[in-house]
Amino acid sequence: MLDAERFLREHEPFNLLTPEVLRSVVYNLQVQYYQKDEVIFQEGSAPLSSLYIVRKGVVLLKRGSEVLDYLQEGDSFGFVSLLTGERPSSTAIAYEDALLFLLPDKVFKKLCKDFEAFNQYFLKKLTGRFERKKEESSSLLERLARVQVKDLNPRGIPTVGENDSIDQVINLMAKADHRAVLVKFKDGYGIITERDIIKRVLGEGKDPRETKASEVATFPVIGVDERDYLMDVLTLMSKHAIRRVVVFSNQQPSGVLEDRDIILYESKNFVFLFKEIEKAKDEESLAFLYRQTTKAVVEFVLEGADPERVGKYVSELNDRFMKRAVFLTISRLGEEPLVPFCILVLGSEGRQEQSLKTDQDNALIYRDLPIIDFDANEYFKRFSEEYIKVLLKVGFPPCPGNVMLSNPEWRGSEREWEKRVSSWVDTPIPENVLNSAIFFDFRSVFGDRTLADGLENYVHKKIKGKSLFMGYFVSEGLKFKPPLTFFKGFVVERSGEHKGELDLKKGGIFPITHGVRCLSLFNGVSERNTYDRIRVLMERGILEENFGRDLLEAYRFLNMLRFREQADKIIKGKEPDNYINPEKLSKQERGLLKDAFRVVENFQEFLRHSFGSMLLE
Repeated sequence: MLDAERFLREHEPFNLLTPEVLRSVVYNLQVQYYQKDEVIFQEGSAPLSSLYIVRKGVVLLKRGSEVLDYLQEGDSFGFVSLLTGERPSSTAIAYEDALLFLLPDKVFKKLCKDFEAFNQYFLKKLTGRFERKKEESSSLLERLARVQVKDLNPRGIPTVGENDSIDQVINLMAKADHRAVLVKFKDGYGIITERDIIKRVLGEGKDPRETKASEVATFPVIGVDERDYLMDVLTLMSKHAIRRVVVFSNQQPSGVLEDRDIILYESKNFVFLFKEIEKAKDEESLAFLYRQTTKAVVEFVLEGADPERVGKYVSELNDRFMKRAVFLTISRLGEEPLVPFCILVLGSEGRQEQSLKTDQDNALIYRDLPIIDFDANEYFKRFSEEYIKVLLKVGFPPCPGNVMLSNPEWRGSEREWEKRVSSWVDTPIPENVLNSAIFFDFRSVFGDRTLADGLENYVHKKIKGKSLFMGYFVSEGLKFKPPLTFFKGFVVERSGEHKGELDLKKGGIFPITHGVRCLSLFNGVSERNTYDRIRVLMERGILEENFGRDLLEAYRFLNMLRFREQADKIIKGKEPDNYINPEKLSKQERGLLKDAFRVVENFQEFLRHSFGSMLLE
């Protein structure tokens, strides 16, 4: 159970316990595995007898149909029932396969009794839940009172004439996946919904070809202005018991707002967003969801979320968009691929460390099988070009360096990729080293994962013993120095757009990311996430434990500052970037930033010592 001891030591509140007590806790742990969708405990069931700790996987807490929380590694749950002795007020479900630690009730209560800090941790969480419950209603009303209809980006709605047939209406709705259409009358507008067609046409046995739109439409339509406040719209919808209203701009219909849109706008729950992304049927729907996820992530950051978790959430959301984009692309092509293929994400997305400043870094690999009348190269050329168009419409900006699968240099068969990697490693010119740094964090996001696994094995075999390449590769990360003066002041831009600011990515985040990547590749570490890589390097003794912890915390702090600054810029309508003005930080944060940069300096010295004569400096 050494893994359990290390794991608990890295998560609150167990990191508050002494090593001796922690070992005792581990001795009393039970391990339980739950399959995806398996119920862990039920709302209203008998009071719980254990504290649950997520070791791996994801757990969902629900009350009825309402999603309460989304729990990942290190999160504890079930403590409300343990502290109150009451039946659980929610249902816990394994959202994906999950491995849990179970800490018996008696041990949990003894820890609460003997360790005040441990007890206070859970009491604060319990108190916070009660306070949020009381404030939830009023805060929601206040928020709705400030939001205008136009803020929700109402979806467009098609218009038909009053003499058009219901058969034409059905075809129009099916073609663009609309749930309703407007009907233009001489003196205003009516509306026809899917339900109207089922009840008033099909249910009554009428012929859609002989039935006019005017015979089915509800007239007049209930509408709102795009400048109306959401609170007033909800009141209107409740009064008329309707699920949608037509939105007008300058007295002309501009879209439709459904109850689903309002629910989604108010939802901060990532599981809800995941499900909606998986159901999206067109680029327009995905684009709407992409805008909503950006808002949700910004709020998540400003609430003080752990940057490691933020990066994984953003990457998980992006993964879902990319997966859904594959299905839309194949649908638009009207032709399925006849050979296995795999879409790869690279760089920060590959490491699951995506920031709020995102772009496309992706590639494609396929198995080139001899199939009659199927040219894999030609098919994936068309697929890639269409796929990138879909992502652009969704909202993913293009990669400035054109590292996208629409670029033939970033797609190919297994054999072509092996040749490409071999060329990069054998000829470490600057361009090849840069390509390697971008590519070597690749991760499968869709398709046949064995293609990605095979390529990963090839990369590790190819790099092994290549001291010349490793020298160039490591040196790339040593080019960027932490922005500290000799007397440990900050080095900032003296002119231009970023005058008085420093680049967190170049000065700290990239040197850590790339240095840890070099150590991982050289030592055969398969993890891609920088946080995970550091932990494995510590476990293997490659990084001394205290130094590894300093590196983890420095990386976490730098990313926290970057995320917070990016979120603030997004709220102000600015383009997020990696710059920050140190003078706008508190005195304590400036001190911590200097400490983080000093850790980066020490890490670069460690790399110089570790790779020694391989380096080109």
